[in-house]
Amino acid sequence: MSQAPHTAPSGQGRISSMDALRALAMFLGVGLHAAMPYTYDHFEGLYHDPYYTDISYDYIFFFIHIFRMQLFYVIAGFFFRLLFLKIGPRPFIRHRAQRILIPFVVGLFTILPLTYLPAAVARVSEAGLPWNGATVSAVLKDIFTWRGPLHLWFLYYLSILYAVGLVAYKVIGSDAAKRLLPLKFFHGDFSPGGILVLMACGSYVSLWMFSSPFVEYAPGLMPKVSFLTYYGIFFLAGWVLHHHMRRIFPLLKRYALPFTLAGVVVGSVVGWVKIAPEAPEVNRALLQAGVTTATICLVTGVAGVFLRWVNAERPAVRYLSDASYWVYLVHVGLLGAVQMYIGRFDFWGPAKYAIALGVTIAVSLATYQWWVRYTKIGFYLHGPRKRPAVGSLPKSDVHGRQPAT
Repeated sequence: MSQAPHTAPSGQGRISSMDALRALAMFLGVGLHAAMPYTYDHFEGLYHDPYYTDISYDYIFFFIHIFRMQLFYVIAGFFFRLLFLKIGPRPFIRHRAQRILIPFVVGLFTILPLTYLPAAVARVSEAGLPWNGATVSAVLKDIFTWRGPLHLWFLYYLSILYAVGLVAYKVIGSDAAKRLLPLKFFHGDFSPGGILVLMACGSYVSLWMFSSPFVEYAPGLMPKVSFLTYYGIFFLAGWVLHHHMRRIFPLLKRYALPFTLAGVVVGSVVGWVKIAPEAPEVNRALLQAGVTTATICLVTGVAGVFLRWVNAERPAVRYLSDASYWVYLVHVGLLGAVQMYIGRFDFWGPAKYAIALGVTIAVSLATYQWWVRYTKIGFYLHGPRKRPAVGSLPKSDVHGRQPAT
């Protein structure tokens, strides 16, 4: 890590499976939000379908929530080090500002109002009010009322972790720090099992900063130390994963299924304790240990599954990886509109979830193709893409991509 950025020899090229893994984390977010109106335990202040509730959606939400964002921050830390070593500090700052900070700031004034729009329109319609200047003005006031960054919060905290990472990179690489700190974790050989234990211990301890054993939601722009600490553990794990990737990647592939299975088993028990009405009370320390175990196993196992079996060089996978960032940014408002519309009808519940999820993803991908991929918006989200000739895929879509993480 003391090397100059442009001389770092390994891990600089595009790693397609990790890119596809990032896309999985984004699309899982759509599935998580699609389940929320149908959960048995209602989310306060959010839309809930009046005709359909099923506890299975509480389990869907729980299983996605327990590892998805943690996985995303591992990938973000991985690509942080990869990109920093490849292009150096100043280009890195410009690159991350273009891909993360600018979409966040612009999204506060564009994506968030559109996200609130379906609920604001529904309130006017349900009240039986006529559409005139007064009601339009009320809707505009409603959608531009600040309620926090909603699903864009991850970009805000990611920007902060990038800034912290840049400072830490400089400090840790200094000769003085090497004399004072035990930096074998960053610079030299370190047991992959030890890295896993440290990640588990760090996440377990940081969970005590929350009011429950489960990670909460950060609604405002005042940075929360609990969130920065907890997700910072996983961001750091991704950083270390890139540094030791030649040793760790083969192990992740080898033990992908055992870790995934362990995560599913432990997560099922923890989910039952949290969700099932008949579940017994469990000591917080024990429950928190279960949460940590399930999270670490699922993050590790799913990463190994993608590294071993997902062929991210396929054009369809590359395309979805490009599109996933846009899909995640715009999906909440689309989901709300679809779910509020179909919520007026009483029909088979699982079909509602499938319709809401399918329509939202289809419309998001269509808008990505028509308005984003080859436009200035796409340039800021994932870099330039050239329109392919009929029946072909251009080289610009095959080589040289920069991850949007």
